[in-house]
Formats: sequence, structure tokens, C-alpha cells
Amino acid sequence: MHSSTPLAAVLGLTICATGALADMRMLEEVVVTATKQAASLQDIAVTVTAFSEQAIREAGIRSAEDVAVLTPSLNINANISPFSTRMSIRGIGTAGSTYLEPSVGVFVDGVYLNRSGLSVSDLVDIERIEVLQGPQGTLYGKNTNAGAISITTKAPNTEQREAHLEASAGNYAMQRLNGSVSAPLSDTLAYRLAGNYHQRDGYLENFAGPDLNDADEWNAVGKLLWEPTANASVLFKASRVERDMNCCSPDTLQNPIVEAAMAERGQRLPPNDPFDQKTAQNIPSNFELESTAASLQVEYDTEWGLVESLTSWDDYDVQATQEGSRSVLDIVFLNQPQSGDSFSQELRFSGSSAALDYMAGVYYFQQQTRDGDGDVSTIVGADAVPVGSQVFGPQLGLIAAQGDASFVRNVFETKTLAVFTRASWRLSDRWQLTGGLRWSEEDKDADLEVEVESSALTAQPPESLPPFVLTQLAALGITPPFSFTSSVRPEIDQAFNRSSDNVDWLASLSYDLSPDTLLFASASTGTKSGGFNGVAGTPEEREFDDENTLSYEVGIKATLLDSRLRINSTLFLTEIEKFQTAQQTGQGLGQITTNQGEVEVFGLELQVDALPLPNLTLGFGLQYLDTYEFTAGPDQGQNMPFAAELSGNVSATLAFPLTWGGVYLRGDYSFMSDHLTNVASGAELEAKDTQDRNTLNIALGWRDDNWSVSLWGKNLTDEEYAIQTLTPFAITDMDAYFLAPPRTYGATVRYDF
Repeated sequence: MHSSTPLAAVLGLTICATGALADMRMLEEVVVTATKQAASLQDIAVTVTAFSEQAIREAGIRSAEDVAVLTPSLNINANISPFSTRMSIRGIGTAGSTYLEPSVGVFVDGVYLNRSGLSVSDLVDIERIEVLQGPQGTLYGKNTNAGAISITTKAPNTEQREAHLEASAGNYAMQRLNGSVSAPLSDTLAYRLAGNYHQRDGYLENFAGPDLNDADEWNAVGKLLWEPTANASVLFKASRVERDMNCCSPDTLQNPIVEAAMAERGQRLPPNDPFDQKTAQNIPSNFELESTAASLQVEYDTEWGLVESLTSWDDYDVQATQEGSRSVLDIVFLNQPQSGDSFSQELRFSGSSAALDYMAGVYYFQQQTRDGDGDVSTIVGADAVPVGSQVFGPQLGLIAAQGDASFVRNVFETKTLAVFTRASWRLSDRWQLTGGLRWSEEDKDADLEVEVESSALTAQPPESLPPFVLTQLAALGITPPFSFTSSVRPEIDQAFNRSSDNVDWLASLSYDLSPDTLLFASASTGTKSGGFNGVAGTPEEREFDDENTLSYEVGIKATLLDSRLRINSTLFLTEIEKFQTAQQTGQGLGQITTNQGEVEVFGLELQVDALPLPNLTLGFGLQYLDTYEFTAGPDQGQNMPFAAELSGNVSATLAFPLTWGGVYLRGDYSFMSDHLTNVASGAELEAKDTQDRNTLNIALGWRDDNWSVSLWGKNLTDEEYAIQTLTPFAITDMDAYFLAPPRTYGATVRYDF
């Protein structure tokens, strides 16, 4: 299932082609804004993977998940809903939730997206994508301790009118349409409008209803740029995203008892293969998202330096439902509404002198997230006890009853104030020293409300039960206080608050070995703030502490052979204390975050770009992790989930002229060796929780100054792998396999005018 033949073939091509290097044109210079200033990728002492607009179009990058496939250090996956998307860099990351800060921050045009799930809709009108590794607290207003994804969209055109229209069609009835238009309105005013529409049928064949894991979404962005003087600019941006889909359903392995109950209802059963993209679920996992955002960016260039203000606001509402057994049985229905809003204000001042570049900033961030709306959150179905007690055990009938329900309304509030600064000193023509400092204070409040209505026996006070009932319960291992009382108490209304302040820093030294070779070494710290769990677990488990990161890097950036070969490599060591781990609860429903001791990640990153022929560009990216494990705590010695010893990608782009345009052929092969796909502790892990992957994407196209036509395919080898697996669902022993999309293919036509 997991063959290495494509990798060997592409590596062979790379070696042979590199040996044929001769007098040819140069590789395109990559300009990034990773350090908040436009600079060549080769001139900054920061580890960055960057994608230009041309690379985004040629590689067919449509979403953040596509970026991860082509970035060895980045991993992105979702399970129950897109809003719980997990992002990790160098193996460090956690799933998104209403109460857990992401380890990897996503910034769109400098604005921090406070939930990872807000960043996984289709990308639109993108100019550049940069993936920064390591803590970034002295560069960005919001602290990120694992890294950052910076997405830059196109600005309004102040010189002339420009527009584009692009249409795509593919298998699974896929339709995608996107476009943009921009033009000056006057000498000082310009606008830009862009939008995207995407629809696709589900690829998980469903024997009990409509196929699952479809797509139905649209988004729109509008910008207005005012430049009243040569030194001042004001940019207003507003965006809207809507998604409505049957999303994120897994393929499953069902217990024989459950299969028998399904067959009794006349349900056709799918094959007992969790990788065949076939299932039988009569309640789709519905996901709906509505998100609105706006920002105002003001820049004023004075004789002392550049003053910048970035104000942003967003509001989102999510509706997500599922049936816990992922079958046609009525076991337990889950309703998981979420909503939130945030406001941020960032002020920066930056300047330069003969030997010094400096920047200072102040950041304020306020957000409220809401989990549940007071309506039914969980309801026990008619099949739970009759079928579940045959799997779970007879005690299920004592702790649950049909119609038992919970009602949840949790409100989390965060206020953050930070001051950060960064400066680079040119000590000589070759040496440069960079230092950064960040102070932040964060206050968090949680108001947790849950009400449970239950007629189960163990929901009753022990003193109200006859002695012979208590004796029977004791024979089943259930004695007062009942072990399930934490989830069946009639009502909880608790308020929590916490406050913390942290100081993080950066020190970096770089040396220009030659005009084309940069050596650098750095050390930095980062903090991921603590918080409060919802109503899962016990009251003593509500609060979890800050997570602290210490990162070291030693790297080299070299441009060789008259800019036809580029080699960037970084050796890194990351140590984390009080690592925050979100794991499933023992019942297999919901999750709880705890501080799981210490983590250590040690490895090497390598990126090679070569131009062996004027019309052939090759790329090779590799991440090797020598160590990626818990070094202290309950999971000591266990490898971190979603991190592999080897991850990499190989790309090749061949281009040559044809009539009045040019033809190009691009191939992208990516791989990831054995890695854990379950965040559970070691004792709960099974063989299914270790996966690997090898995927191949190819695009063939023709383009000129106005037209572009391409045929493309993703996962052309139809690789079968689970991006995430879960602990078996306790009531029915169901195993869930959240599969990567199968082979997809289609055609795209684009017109620029």
C-alpha cells in the first residue's frame, strides 16, 4: 500500500539533472515578509518555507491542507469537524477547540485568526504564503510557540484595471469558480473584489443516505485602499465565509453485534474494510459555518520611521451535528454549536539607521468563545441500552436511559496585552546580531453551565436506592459515589478565572560567509497560554497551565552555481515544558486538555531548489526528526502524534514554449513515514493508530499572457490512509478512520484581463 518507488524515481531524476548543470538562467528570487520587512528569503536568519503566486497556481494550492502536503514540517488534519482542525509544525501542535489556543498561528494580511478552523476554507486571491518555523512572539502581535502561517492576499491595483476569472470541474461533480477585479477609482483611491465558490459531491459512499464528505462553500473579500499622500495609506478590508456540508465523516469498523442489529433493520452493510471509502450512516455529520471579518490598516511613513496600525474584528457561528456510533442505529446524538467574536489592535513603529534596524509594537486582543447554546447537546437514543449493553456490558442500563440529555452553555473570555520589540545590529560587513523581547499579560474567564436530565438508576441519590439495588450495583463494580456521577449530576454552574504574565525572548547571530552564503544560529522562547476545560472530566481537571517552549536553531542558506542551485538547511532542537495535550475522555466522547509533562523534538530540515536546464525546475524538501517524544509525564517515552521520522516532498516543473504561449508539466510527490494518528496515551494505542502516506499530484497546462488551461490530478495513486484515528467509541466499540481524500482529477480554465 505504501510504495517508495515514486520517491526513488523522482530522486533519480533530481540527481541526474543536477549533474547536467551548465550555463543557464537563474532561479527566481523568493521575496518574503517573514520579518515584517520585504527581503530575499536567502538574506534572513529565519527558517521559512514560501510559496509565490506562480507556485500556488502551478501546484494547485487551494487550501491550507494543500500547503501542508508540500511543506515537510507542517501537518494539518481535521476529524469531527473543520473547526477542530489540528495544525502542527515540527511535530508540535494541538487540535483547535473553543478553549485551547492553537500552537500554530495563522495570520491573513497580518491579522491573527483566533481559531484554526477559520483558516481551512478555500484560499482566494493569494499573493504569497509563508510558513515560519519556531516561536514568533517577537515578530507578531499574538504569541505562537510552534510557528506561524502567514497568508498575504493581493492589494488593490492603484495603476490600472485588472481582473481574472477561473473555472474548474472535476470528478465527484466538483465545480469551482473564483475571480477578482481591481482598479483605481481616482488618483488616491482603489478597490479590489475577489470571491470563490466551491461545490463537490461526497467521496465517502454511504449505503444509508447521501454520500458524505462533500463540499459546499463560498467566500468573498473586498478591499478599499486610500493613499491621500505619498507617505500615508489606509486599507479597509471586509470578508465573508459560508460553508454548509456533510463533512468529516469517518470510514468505520463496527462491532459484529452492531452489524447484526443493522442487518435486522434491513440495512445493507458495507465491506469490513475501513479504507474502502464505504459506510452506512443515516445521520450525516452536518457542518455549517458563517464568518464575517473586517480590518483597517493604516500606515504613515515619517522621517523617523514607519508607523503602522492594524485594527481587526471578526464574528463566527458554527453548527455541527453527528451520531456517535456512525451507523444507522440511534445510540447517541451530538449537537455541537460554537460561536465567537474577537477584536484586536496592533500598533508598530519601525525604523533604520546606518547599523540598526528596529521595531517596537503594542498588541491588545480580546475574544469571547461560546460552546453550546443551552439547547440539547447530547441525547441518548433508543438503541443505546438494548444494543450498547451487549457491547459495553449490562451496567450500561444502570447508568444511561433512553432520552437522557445534557444541555451545555460554556462561555470563555480572553484579554491579552503584549509589548514586543526586535532589533538587528550590523556589527560589521558580515556579522549581524538580532535580539527580541516580548512581555504579555493574559486574563481568562470561564463560565461553565451544564444541566443533565437522566432517569438512569445511578443518576439517583444513593440514599434513595434500596439496599438490594446497591448490592447488585456493587456486584457490577459500581459503588457510591457512583463513578459516572461526574457526567450525570443534575446541574453545574461554575465560574473560573486565571491571570498570567510571561516574558519571551529571541537572540540570533548571523554571518555572511560569502555574498551567497549565510550562516545563522538562534535561540528563542515562546508561551502558549493555559485555560479551562469545558464540562468534560472532573472539577479538579478544569484548569490547565501555560505551555513554555525553548527553541534552538543552527542553519545555512546558500545560493550556488550562478543562482541555479539553492540549499537551505536548519538543525533544530525544541524543548517544551507543561505540554498541553488534548485527549479523548474515557467514554470516547469529547476531549480534555491536560499538561502532559515535557516534550523534546530534535531534527534537521533541508530544502533544495535547482535549475539544471533552462526549462526544468526541481525542488526537494525533507524533515528528519531524530527525537520527537514525551520526555517526562504520563506518556514518557511515547512518540508525539502526527510527527514522523521522515517527511518530505519532491517537485519537478518542466516548461517549454508552444505557439504563442508555453506548456508546463508539474509533479509533486510527498511522503511521511510511520506516525501516530491518535493522541491517546500509549496503553490505548493500537496498530491502526500508526499510518504512513505517499501521494502524487500532477498538473499539465498551457498558458500565455491572458489564458491558462490545465489538467490536474491529486493523489493519483489513490493512496489509502487515515489522517486521524480515534479511541474506540465505548458504547458500541466502533473504530473511526478519518480518511484522506481519494484520487481526484479535473480541468481548470483561467482568463486574466
